[in-house]
Amino acid sequence: MSRASALQSLQQIDDRIAALTSEIATVEASLRGDPELDRLRAGEAAAQEQHRTLGAGAKLAELDAASLQARIRELDRRLYGGTVRNPAELMEMQRELETLGAKLSTAEDDALEKMEQVDESLAHLQSTSAAVGARESQRNAAMEPLRSRLGSLTAEREILNAERDALRADTDPGDLSLYARIAAHRRPAVTGLAGEFCAGCHMPVSNEERRAVRTGTGLTQCANCDRILAP
Repeated sequence: MSRASALQSLQQIDDRIAALTSEIATVEASLRGDPELDRLRAGEAAAQEQHRTLGAGAKLAELDAASLQARIRELDRRLYGGTVRNPAELMEMQRELETLGAKLSTAEDDALEKMEQVDESLAHLQSTSAAVGARESQRNAAMEPLRSRLGSLTAEREILNAERDALRADTDPGDLSLYARIAAHRRPAVTGLAGEFCAGCHMPVSNEERRAVRTGTGLTQCANCDRILAP
């Protein structure tokens, strides 16, 4: 294998390792979290809080209505029980009963409305919880294939890393340095010939340079783009 071919093989391994690393990161991100599931869980939490708040409000409304009912029963008992004989006091109690009756009607309407809101919030909570459960089931079903894929990708990358280390160990340090310098600003750093042209920049390559590339004597670089030319 010529020096340029060795660098070209190294480049192919480097490119595959980079692609594997990118795919591994994507799979790991999928395994770590699910933005859609996070969104659904946030919606479920909000629905739970709304249901709790509305339930507390409905309970207070029921207590207010119950308190008014108790006061009305007490006044009614005193008014018609014969224990109060003062006409002015009786009239005052009658007026209070009428006022409390109007308040009770409003309080009962308010309590009923709040209970309906609680029922609606419960239905919404059940719907969001079902959506979370469905997404969790879907995600769990997808996890095992993802884990299997991650294992395959990681194993392939480990093999390529070993091949890369072995290839670099057999390559001249100066060639590696040149390859690294070019690869830092041009991809691919090593390219072939396309007839009489550099396959990287598509500019003409001299006859002498083409012969040097084909015979594999040393490293030949494109005079235009600086890439290493491989047979």
